Amino acid sequence: MKADRRVLAVPVFGEAGGGTGEVGRLLWRVFQQAWPDRSSLITLQEQGTVPPSVGRKIRFGALLALDQVRSRVHSIVFGHLGLAGVECFVPGRMRAPYGVFLHGIEAWKPLNAVARYALEHASLRVANSHITARRLATANPGIGAVDVCPLALPPGEHGEVAAPIYPRGSGRPMVLVVGRMAAGEGYKGHDELIDAWPHVTAAVPDAELVIVGEGDDAGRLRAKAESRAPGGGIAFPGFVDRLALEALYSRAAIFALPSRGEGFGLVYLEAMAHRLPCIGSVHDAAGEVIEHGETGLLVDLDDKDALGRAIVALLRDPALGTAMGEAGYSRLQRHFTFDRFARDMVSLLDRSFGGRR
Repeated sequence: MKADRRVLAVPVFGEAGGGTGEVGRLLWRVFQQAWPDRSSLITLQEQGTVPPSVGRKIRFGALLALDQVRSRVHSIVFGHLGLAGVECFVPGRMRAPYGVFLHGIEAWKPLNAVARYALEHASLRVANSHITARRLATANPGIGAVDVCPLALPPGEHGEVAAPIYPRGSGRPMVLVVGRMAAGEGYKGHDELIDAWPHVTAAVPDAELVIVGEGDDAGRLRAKAESRAPGGGIAFPGFVDRLALEALYSRAAIFALPSRGEGFGLVYLEAMAHRLPCIGSVHDAAGEVIEHGETGLLVDLDDKDALGRAIVALLRDPALGTAMGEAGYSRLQRHFTFDRFARDMVSLLDRSFGGRR
């Protein structure tokens, strides 16, 4: 293997791994485009739903460490902070320069000794949003400079289907949410949407909430939806493939992810690509993607009625929703393109790692 090999190490790859998997795929596109003959991808787990075995974790860490000791690696980018701890076991004089990509809540709290060591010794720390960079620095003073590189959508993989299966506005007014339903990620806003739904249907009786995704908290949320909306109106299609998801986006009137913990919110960009107004919250990075009053609405979840009011306002005024959706699509094209993301990432990597090692 050549000593100028650039390695991308990610926990999981592709849409089955949720936002982390999608960011891994986004970064790999950058590597393939910038260094097509000098890039390697190492993945900890094959599927986001299958936790890696202890043996696989050991092999993953050993492979990265051994390649550095043998001077086979020019540089490494870790697609998640949890992977970078392997650098604690590589002697400093043999260690390749490395960077860490930070997604959000994993970096918003005081770090343990291993994670802090990994970040302090990194040549590059990249956050997906300014709020992630600020919260990391606040919780971990002296951690070092953090660059910000907002995310984008992979080119040619998102956008409205050529012939929507459900033409927008032709059926029940639908609010769509896409996100993993995990007990450890209760911040994503599923509970708040279900709690708000009786208020929404009191004003818009035929409104429908469609919650796409799976996870170990899905059963509890389904039971809660039945108790809040016993007559129906809340659907759980589970995990759907890309074509089915495109159809849901094309049919929806609003996209909502009123989360308290999004480090960026890649799904907002997917919704903007489909010209949907977005509802997020004031508590996380949604405000760096959604322009309040222009491309969607940001709600204060500490006001228990604010979410319901926002949904009703957009459902009752389809023209406003359409205008916000168009503004969101325009914002996507200006600020969140893959070309911009690739250019910024390559610039950061070249600045931090230089040319040949």
